[in-house]
Amino acid sequence: MESKLVQGQQVPEYLPLPSLECIEVPKIFDWVLKVTQIVDESTIDPALCLPLPSSFRVEVAVLDVESVEKPGSIRENIVVTVGTTPVTLQRVIIRKSGTYEVTIIDTSVVPNVVHCRYTKSFVRFEKVLLCAPPGTDVNVHIVPTATRIEVLDVVDDTFVNVDIVICQSIQVTAIVKLIIEAELCQPRPEIPIPENPCVVTFPPQCPDIFPGVPYPFPT
Repeated sequence: MESKLVQGQQVPEYLPLPSLECIEVPKIFDWVLKVTQIVDESTIDPALCLPLPSSFRVEVAVLDVESVEKPGSIRENIVVTVGTTPVTLQRVIIRKSGTYEVTIIDTSVVPNVVHCRYTKSFVRFEKVLLCAPPGTDVNVHIVPTATRIEVLDVVDDTFVNVDIVICQSIQVTAIVKLIIEAELCQPRPEIPIPENPCVVTFPPQCPDIFPGVPYPFPT
């Protein structure tokens, strides 16, 4: 077997040259970024919020969002033309669910105070064309920094309409075995922990008076 010299070491060390290795890794079959817009309507909680103050503003915030392939759904094959080439893809159904919080601020008083606060849940489904053949997994990751919500309007002091924009990173993966040319990793040398030397210091002595006479001892 061929070997090479590892430079920069006091004692020369020889390691095998790259060889063919079999590894098991997740392979990405498809990857898209998809933005979804959801318009949702929430009923103002009558027990907590009514009657409303004479003047108010509404604030909203997304608490959580989850996006997954719909459990039990069937991936339908769809033939599309990419350029001039027909390609068979799979239509995947994605289920999105989440919760947002509605806060009504009483602006008729100074300083403004929170009049009421309640939460609303939502569920939506959408279809996405992906390269997702049998045996692959569809993984959806919500990009929180690109997900936002805003108030559209308040209808008849009864409903709050909101606009939710969700950014999703959708990947299709499967575990595969690959043959690659690689070099086996070697452990690095251990780095010792620096230790402070243990030094014992004796106080100064007075030999003229102690131990004193007889010293040196008579022979």
